[in-house]
Amino acid sequence: MKKTIYLASVVILLGCLAYACKKSAQYHDVVYFTGTEQSASEKFTVDGPSGLGLSVTSSTKVTKDVTIKIQVDTTLLTAFNKLSGTAYTAPPAGSYTLSADNVVISSGTSVSSSAELSITSTDNFVQGSIYCVPVTITSVDGPLSVLEPSRTIFVLINQTIITQATVLSPNYFTVPSFQTDPTLASVPNLTLEARVYVNAFQTVNPFISSVIGIEENFLVRFGDVAIQNNQVELAGGLINGNKYPVAGNTLFSTGEWYHVAAVYNGSTISVYVNGALDNYTVAEQGGINLTDTYSGGFHVGYSADGRLTNGYVSEARVWTTAQTSAQLINNLCYVDPTSKGLLAYWRFNEVDTAGNVTDLTGHGYTAVAFKKVAFVTGVKCPN
Repeated sequence: MKKTIYLASVVILLGCLAYACKKSAQYHDVVYFTGTEQSASEKFTVDGPSGLGLSVTSSTKVTKDVTIKIQVDTTLLTAFNKLSGTAYTAPPAGSYTLSADNVVISSGTSVSSSAELSITSTDNFVQGSIYCVPVTITSVDGPLSVLEPSRTIFVLINQTIITQATVLSPNYFTVPSFQTDPTLASVPNLTLEARVYVNAFQTVNPFISSVIGIEENFLVRFGDVAIQNNQVELAGGLINGNKYPVAGNTLFSTGEWYHVAAVYNGSTISVYVNGALDNYTVAEQGGINLTDTYSGGFHVGYSADGRLTNGYVSEARVWTTAQTSAQLINNLCYVDPTSKGLLAYWRFNEVDTAGNVTDLTGHGYTAVAFKKVAFVTGVKCPN
């Protein structure tokens, strides 16, 4: 009996030791770029020359100085773009520098000295483009290993755009050429998006401020009798005769710029706020009819004989593709008018000789103004 108990104890002890060794092998101390625990990318908005400090963190305080070598490696962009569904490029040559090729975690600490990534010039930056600079750890002088998902920090560089936007209410816009294009009678994937600023939300029943789309069909708007007047909603969601409306969860404030979007991907309709998913509903497969003439058809800032938005609009777009969260975020301030799937694009920062807003894609979907267009100036994007 004693021998049996002894053998069992040995087995348990050996099992514990094996588990401890395995656990020790799995959970060892590592280094990683500071701030990359949740995401390998970091946004850096610039308005002229500026710098961003980068450091490396250890999961434990070091007992002696540890030197970590770092460098810019733009060859890593290909894999990053493929993984994230983006198309970033490095900034123009000569527009940025990295102040050091190594950082040091001093004994008794866990965070290294800083190396500064400097944007030395934005002269050759393309307006609205987001650039990416990958900075990666190449070696560690010491026993610490590198946490692989955080070996590289991808610095996303976005230049502030200062432009103007169009004043809505009492003005609004219609797109009559949608109604005469038979290819738009059943769009299998659709994205509507716009930047909008509200001075005051509607306080009269039905409490609706219209943004972009077609009433009873596919309309992005604020408010309704069943929701708050400062909640965004995709109204209609009309597919095969059935409706799939979805209200967002965010409560909006007046006096702030927001980006709002509604996306139909063939199986769901989703509402996004500033590129982040706010709510969604499951929908059936089918198509959205952009030729619908209900209440005058497709509008910006109008629906159902009124329901105007007291505020401003800019960067309004219609896509025949389902834009992802990453794509919405990357294109908050500007998008290449030749982008694949971009059906119509109105920046609302200028008018043509007739006083209307030109479709920058070249497809000819002019946004026709109800009244003479007025602008608000000094609009920054990002805010």
